[in-house]
Amino acid sequence: MTDTVTVDVAQGTLRGRKTSSKSGGTYYSFQGIPYAKPPTGHLRFKVAEPPEPWVGVRDALQHGGSCTQYNVYFNQYEGVEDCLYLNVYSPKLPGSGSEKPLPVMVWIHGGGFVFGSGNTDFHGPDYLVDEGVIVVTFNYRLGILGFLCLNDPAAPGNVGLKDQVAALRWVQKNISKFGGDPNNVTIFGESAGGGSVHFHMLSPMSKGLFSRAIAQSGSAINPWAIGKDPRERAFRVAEKLGYTGKHPEELVQFLQGINDMILIKAANEHGLTKEERDAVMSLAFTPSLEVEAEGVERFLPASPMELLEEGRYHDVPYMTGVTEKEGIVIFMLTELNKPEIVEKLEQNFAKIVLPGVRLPKNYKKTDEVVRKVRQFYMNDKPLTKDTLPGFIDLCSELMFTKGIHATVKKMAQLAKAPLYYYQFSYDGQLNFLKKLRHINYPGASHADEIGYLFNPEVLNTEVQPNSKDALLRARMVKLWTNFAKTGNPTPEADPLLPIAWQPYTAVNPCYLDVGEELTMEKNLFKERIQFWEELYRNL
Repeated sequence: MTDTVTVDVAQGTLRGRKTSSKSGGTYYSFQGIPYAKPPTGHLRFKVAEPPEPWVGVRDALQHGGSCTQYNVYFNQYEGVEDCLYLNVYSPKLPGSGSEKPLPVMVWIHGGGFVFGSGNTDFHGPDYLVDEGVIVVTFNYRLGILGFLCLNDPAAPGNVGLKDQVAALRWVQKNISKFGGDPNNVTIFGESAGGGSVHFHMLSPMSKGLFSRAIAQSGSAINPWAIGKDPRERAFRVAEKLGYTGKHPEELVQFLQGINDMILIKAANEHGLTKEERDAVMSLAFTPSLEVEAEGVERFLPASPMELLEEGRYHDVPYMTGVTEKEGIVIFMLTELNKPEIVEKLEQNFAKIVLPGVRLPKNYKKTDEVVRKVRQFYMNDKPLTKDTLPGFIDLCSELMFTKGIHATVKKMAQLAKAPLYYYQFSYDGQLNFLKKLRHINYPGASHADEIGYLFNPEVLNTEVQPNSKDALLRARMVKLWTNFAKTGNPTPEADPLLPIAWQPYTAVNPCYLDVGEELTMEKNLFKERIQFWEELYRNL
């Protein structure tokens, strides 16, 4: 073990390793570092507690286990409950000199708050680290284990998001030991990770823990980001497991005695009603408002929209964006190549549309809204192979782009720190979701940009050094790391980035199109956004 290196953090000494990056450089890897106590036994559903110190040297040579989950990518149950670990990847030997401390990028993984991890099978840090930043990835509790909410001190909710806060606090306390600058931390994430980034922008608990933020394909006002009826769902799952009482503390004690995998399976099978399952895009246990949990630190004291409209968010440079065809993710959620599945989706069309539209309570003219949506996206025709492109655009809007655009528009009106907006439209060999799930449909899907920022081991795809794919990856990595270093993705003239990315403002609603070329455009999805704005005006 000649290439090992040690670092002293607050809890003790860690042993990491020197490793080779994909592009031929070297960096220092520290994996499986505990940032909190194991959330097991009586600590299940509770806010993460600081990690225990250790004696001697602790190996940080391999990942901790991913959190207990149903992995949607691979259709399998996996993981362990003792999962609150993080990984640090630094391009320079910690403590090797008095050079300027390095910018830090903390990645929050996606997966609908129900699956995923920060490990290198999806999120190899090679290309980012090569640009002179420290990369931190981590796991946080998922599904019912991370997002059980009873609106009661027994289970106030959002412990998965509070795990993220604990990881960010650990970074503040320890990252200087790895050569990092705690005053220059960028949080970034995709999908539920992007939604998490936006939650941290809004949460009083996250104040001072980061200085820039990148939310990829996610906003706290997307319909999947805030759960409804969390207490009802919790009692329904508990009843299926044998609890028939009505008391929150009893329910928590009962669920603390259930095997974690059995609990995750029960939540997966019984957390949603039949109607919610028919809607395809529903998630059972996700973040929630903390309205009645007096006496505990609240992550989300009001609705994201209320916080946003009142300007109650952290004034730091913000980058956000979408992929060109987010809705291709529907191929992963349901089998669109089967005519009987398409027919079932057509029968459930209203159930799919209405949760994403989010009409006022007790709104009566829902049929009229569904008709207008079908007219606009599908020319008033049923869902078939011919109308699938319009349906995919509709899914893009309902799940992602409508909420993200509303977020950007509101932030631009408030005109705080610089705001950068993008569309990822490139379709190549490293498009993550399409390659992972063998989806053969043109366009850039939800999660496709991940393959151009990270080195996902699961893709096992090599691209030629001078190819369009390699060029696009180099550009993405440079834009993201420039933003982490300076708060501006194009701070100076650069042959790799032959464009100045202008901030989005109320008078200049521009965005960077990240395709075969980088181009500045205006009014992303203009007609589609106008349709929704007009629809809401006329309710």
